[in-house]
Parts: sequence; structure tokens; C-alpha cells
Amino acid sequence: MERRKFLAGAGLAAGAAVTPGIAQAQATPFRWKLQSANPAGTPHMTLLNKFASNVDRMSNGRLKIEVLPSGAIVNPFEILDAVNKGVVDTGQWWTHYATGKHPAGGLFSSPLGGSGSGLDQMGQLAWYMRGGGRDLYLEYYQKILKADVMPFLYAPDGPECFGWFKKPITSVAEFTKLRFRISAGLPSDVLKDMGGIPMNLAGQELIPAAERGIVDGVEWINPANDLPLGLYDVFKFYSIQGLHQAIDIADVIINGAKWRALPADLQAILEVALTTSVFEAILYFAHENAKALQVLVKEKGVKLFDAPPDYAPAFIKSAKKVLANLEAKDPFFKKVLASQRAFANLVVPYTRETSKLSTLISGAAELGT
Repeated sequence: MERRKFLAGAGLAAGAAVTPGIAQAQATPFRWKLQSANPAGTPHMTLLNKFASNVDRMSNGRLKIEVLPSGAIVNPFEILDAVNKGVVDTGQWWTHYATGKHPAGGLFSSPLGGSGSGLDQMGQLAWYMRGGGRDLYLEYYQKILKADVMPFLYAPDGPECFGWFKKPITSVAEFTKLRFRISAGLPSDVLKDMGGIPMNLAGQELIPAAERGIVDGVEWINPANDLPLGLYDVFKFYSIQGLHQAIDIADVIINGAKWRALPADLQAILEVALTTSVFEAILYFAHENAKALQVLVKEKGVKLFDAPPDYAPAFIKSAKKVLANLEAKDPFFKKVLASQRAFANLVVPYTRETSKLSTLISGAAELGT
């Protein structure tokens, strides 16, 4: 009984001690605007609004984040500069959007086929969180790009599709004749080395460009993201077996001054909420991609086809060439790639074995039907 009274009294005393501070903080909450690189109604907008809601609840209303769609304040490729300058408090994009500033950006958010190391998407996340990747990631933004930001990987949305087409693609020779929308940076470099014609367009530009004949085919993200854009209205043939972004992880970047202005507990809340978003995104896309693919095939008349048999060998050959050229030219690129390969040497032998179990499980499901 005495122990219970002591604990109750201590709790009341602690509450009395912090209540004025909380009340004052609630009276003047931090209010941020977060602009996404994604159009309204797409999965990342759903995930970002969930993230903002989590922050609001965990901070008891002390930090409120308004999520805005692509183009609300700046263009998608301008998000980093806008966040750096404080035009936008925080933004969502992909680090590979910055490869025009420095090519190592692609190694963090969308390394070509696991950077030739054998890492899959979970392996890439493990490298980022446990294998020294985050330190290199911060170095990339803050020292290499000299941006005053606090960045976080927040949502794995890969693997990405091979693409949307007006007819099935049967060979690399046929594919490389197309004006093809593909992500900027390393994927574009590989397609160019393959002899293709890369076109870099944002999500909201894809349908108008396709309708005007500016592009002959496009890739965006995955079924859950592709369905809301209405790509099936222009293209009826779809392959989800892409190698250009077998790993794809989106970022949230926060203005450095805004980050430093937060008390330590709100910084911790943001870190926890963004880490939670990684987990939520994995589960979200596993479910939503499956549902979206069914809608595309059963309701929208989309026909799936396998990537051409000569696509993978040609892509891997060009990817290795692109990586080797950049590794030879740039010390930081080489540093990041070496870190990924060292981590892969540890984890890939294990994941290679566990992948055999996935095959057995899939086989058992087929036997049960």
C-alpha cells in the first residue's frame, strides 16, 4: 500500500512539473509544410499523411505537418533545393533525384540491381540502418551536396515495374528504339549505355506526354502507384520485372534550421515516426500492389507480359559498366559502393539460403490450389 501511494505521489509530482511546459508548447505548436514529389491520391500521399498523423499524436499536437502534393510549391526535382533554402519545411522525394548533383545519390535510394552486390531491398535497408549506410547517407547530403538538411529514408516502394507499353516488348533491340520514361540518374545512364532513349518526366507529366506522343513507353513505380495515375488508359501492356530499380526507397528531408529548432523529444518523435514508416510501407505495398494488380488485369484490361529474355543480361552488362566508370572517377561513389559490397559479402550468403524457402512456400501454395 505504501509503495502504491509513493508511486502515485511521484506521478502527480512529475505531472505537475511538466504540465506548464507542455501547455506552453501546445499553445505555440510547430507547424510545417511537407511537399511530396507524388501527385494527390497516390500511395505515398497516404503514407505521408499517416506519418504526419503519427507525429501529431505522439507529440500531443506540438508538431503538426501539412502534407502537400507534387507541384504545390515547387517542382519535384526542386524539392531538395527548396528544403535547403527553407522555401519548404520538409519534402518527400528520392535521393536518386540528386544524381545530377552527384552520382552517388542513386546508390542510396535505387542502386542498380543492388549495386551489383546481391543486396535486395531488405538487405539495402539493413545496410542503411546497421551497416554504416546512414552515416554515408548523411555525408552525401550534408558534405557532398552541402545541403543544410536532415534526411531519412522512409518508405521502401520497390521493386519497380519494367514498364508500360502499347504492345509487348520482345527484345532489347525493340526496347531501345522507344523514347522511354525512366528515372533520372543511374537507371537513365544504363538505358543510354544499352542504346536506349531515356526520358525524365515527373508523375503528373506522364499521361500528357504519352497522349502527345512525346514518350512511347513509361515506368513509374509499382501497381499501387501506377493505378491511380491512369496509365492503363494509354498503355495496355505491363511488365513488373524491372531491374533498373529492383530496390527503391523514398526519402523525407527536413530543413536543417527547422530540425535544430525542435526540442530533443520532438526530434526523437520524428525519428521514431519515420522508422515506423519504413515498416508500414513494406506492409502497405505488399498488400496494395497485390490488390492493384488484380484491378489492372481484371477490370482495366491490362495484359501482363514477361520482360524480354535478353533484357537481364544486357541490363546487367551496362549496369556494371556504369558503376565501374563512376567508381573509377569519384572517391565518394567508390566509398559507398565498397561499403555496400562489404555488407553484402556478410548478409547475401544467408539471404540466398532463405530465398530457397520462399520458393518452397510458393510451390506449396500452388499444390494447394
